[in-house]
Amino acid sequence: MEDDDFSGESPTHPTGARPPLSLRQIEVFRNIMMAGSISGAGRILHVSQPAISRVLALTESRLGYRLFERSRGRLLPTPEARQLYAEVEEVYNGIQRVNHLAAALGEAGSGILKIISSASFGQNLIPRAIASFQARNAHAQVDYRSVTFDEQVGYFLSGEADVGVAMAPPDHPHLKSTLLGHMRIVCILPKGHPLGENPVIRPDDFLRSEWIGYPPNAPLSQALLAFFGDAGPPRPASLEVHSPVTALAFAQHGLGPALVDAGCLPKEPSTLIIRPIEPCASIEIWATRPDLTPLSLMGRRFLSTVKDLLDQPDP
Repeated sequence: MEDDDFSGESPTHPTGARPPLSLRQIEVFRNIMMAGSISGAGRILHVSQPAISRVLALTESRLGYRLFERSRGRLLPTPEARQLYAEVEEVYNGIQRVNHLAAALGEAGSGILKIISSASFGQNLIPRAIASFQARNAHAQVDYRSVTFDEQVGYFLSGEADVGVAMAPPDHPHLKSTLLGHMRIVCILPKGHPLGENPVIRPDDFLRSEWIGYPPNAPLSQALLAFFGDAGPPRPASLEVHSPVTALAFAQHGLGPALVDAGCLPKEPSTLIIRPIEPCASIEIWATRPDLTPLSLMGRRFLSTVKDLLDQPDP
């Protein structure tokens, strides 16, 4: 039987301030405790038994006391080792929780992703983007609301929106906007409308037809300058609306043709005729978020999905 050493200090290290243990030394100590032997710890860590022995010897020298005693060929932890191991396990449990949280944030994000957009994009673009986004992020939760352009700032400042998609960026010092891309403008006509015989709709076609338009300050009116020119439409609109979604509904009820962004078209517009326009015109599509905090991982992934859809060629 081996003689027990009851000395309180290791003879190789004086009493006093000692340098801290390295992460490698803590890892080796923990695995010796778990395996019950130096050879077992070596197998777990994929290193040689002499290498484990050297690290253990350095650890005990640095601490100034023994962590293990040998008795009848067995490695027995000292009371100090048992107390130290309990603390080390607390640290490793905390690391496990960090890893689980990190993985969960990558899968589900830091909470519900709150998205707002104009009603126009809520008909087609946003549903497609959310479907593609959730297909790649199965555990992500989304809260979507359709808002007017004037309501956007209030939603962001009150924390009710993380990211917004609209035709124009709101002007506010605490909001940041990024241009995502463009979407073409098309002409929609009720079934049976005379202009439906034209393969392409041109500005002069509105001389002979009552049509649905927008107020001058509406984002779509600004985009239509590329179609009508600086002089504006050749004939004033017989009916003004404030949203392409409303224009679409009115056209479906036979109230006349309208110029709308392709993003507001229903998936199967069976009650409408859709025609391209010349000169071509398009709207800008902007992403907006609060500038006070960085956009979350889920928010960045969602906007990347929207941009990917916009980069796809028109059908």
